[in-house]
This record gives sequence, C-alpha cells and structure tokens, in this order.
Amino acid sequence: MSDNGDDDRPIMPRNLSTVKSEEAIRLVTQFRVWFTRPEFQHDLADAASRTKEFLTDNNCTSSAFGAIGEPEPWAKIENVPVSELQPTEDEVRLDLRLSALRIRTFAEGACRFIGIMEELKALPKNAYTYCDPSTNLAEWFQHEGLMRTYLRTKASGLDPDKADSVKLSDLLPLYMYSEKAQQGALRGKLVQMVSVGLWDADPPKSTTNPTKEWKITVGPLAVTFHRDVFWPVVQHFKLLLRGGSGSPTQVA
Repeated sequence: MSDNGDDDRPIMPRNLSTVKSEEAIRLVTQFRVWFTRPEFQHDLADAASRTKEFLTDNNCTSSAFGAIGEPEPWAKIENVPVSELQPTEDEVRLDLRLSALRIRTFAEGACRFIGIMEELKALPKNAYTYCDPSTNLAEWFQHEGLMRTYLRTKASGLDPDKADSVKLSDLLPLYMYSEKAQQGALRGKLVQMVSVGLWDADPPKSTTNPTKEWKITVGPLAVTFHRDVFWPVVQHFKLLLRGGSGSPTQVA
C-alpha cells in the first residue's frame, strides 16, 4: 500500500462540466506528476495481481465505483456463466462469445483495477467515482486503439512516449458529437480518463488554440491492466467458449 496520505493526492473535481481549458491543463499536469512517483509502479503491480485474482475467481461483479459488487459471476455470456455455456462448434458464434468476453473483461476488470488503486490511495482523490463512465464501450474502443499504437511503436524500437497521439477532434464522432461541435465538450472526459490512468494527455503548449492541441496516448494504468490482467484473463476464460468444458485451471 502506498505510504502517501490522503492530503498528498491531487483532487479530481466532482463536476467536470464546468472545467475550463486552463483548469484542465492544471489538473492533467498534476495527475501526470502524481503518476511519476516511484511507489506508483508498486501500486500498479499490486492492483494488477489482485484484479487478476478477482476476475479469475469469477465469484463477484465489480460495483460502479470499483468495489466488490454482487455475489455472482461477472463472466456471463449468453445470459449464463461461461462455465455453463451451451456446446457449439459454430465459429461465428464463438467469435461473438470472444467479443463479449473481451468487452466484459475490460468493463469489470478495469473498473475493479481502478477501485483497488483507490484503496491503495494511488489515484487522485475522487477519481474512482468515475469508474463506470471510464469503462464503457466507447472507452473500450479507444483503449484498443491506444494500445495498438503503443505496442506498434514499442515493436518498432521507438519510444512509446512519442507514439502517435489522438486529438480531441478525433474523439468527437466516438462520443456522438458533430465534427463541427465545440471540442470543449470533451474536455471533462479527457480530465476524467487521465485521472483514472487509462489515458495520458500531453497538454497544449500554445495558448492560441488550447482545445485542439491535446495529444492523447495510452495511460500508465491501461498498459499494466492490458498486459498483466486483461490478456491472461481472456486467455483463461477463452478455453470455455466452446461450452461444456467445466472450470478452467487457475491462471499462474
């Protein structure tokens, strides 16, 4: 557990709709500095291990705030636990099951990861209250894209911190805004996603057009979650997707 007291943490606003450009830059800068603490990496490793155990046990759901939720399996597909799936060899159906498993693993897993990081006092204050809106389908879609860019950059021998970035304007269609909409509508979402560590964002260097110049890349929590939790857990339950397989062996 982190040794930092509550008062040391930067504070995440509870109302993001009023966040203006300068405040967004200030908050994101504070969050990024907070995530550079040496103990943050230890907290990530601890949370990853606990989240993987939570998911592979498959005994509970995650609550909207990342705590332990209902006492029932989170990994349900076609309205039944994965261990009770109807046998099938239909490749189309299997592909749909895999898609559902990936979506649910991100939603339940990332939310629980964020909740555990809050227990460790490793995130900005109040960031955990945005668990649920940070782990929906739109965020899953963006997470996949950011991870692909990160891994491609790293495999090319380049610095992942210099990976191609996403701009706020790129996110407008994802969140059902017109391409002509004011990009400030997404400023709160940007601050939210950086606070939980799923996105990173390089603030604008210019004050002439501060909205468009945000450079969004994958966040530190997202990389650890995908490599150390999401991937092994999906492989764990993937063995059951054909149905009639019983319980998989424990993930190492």
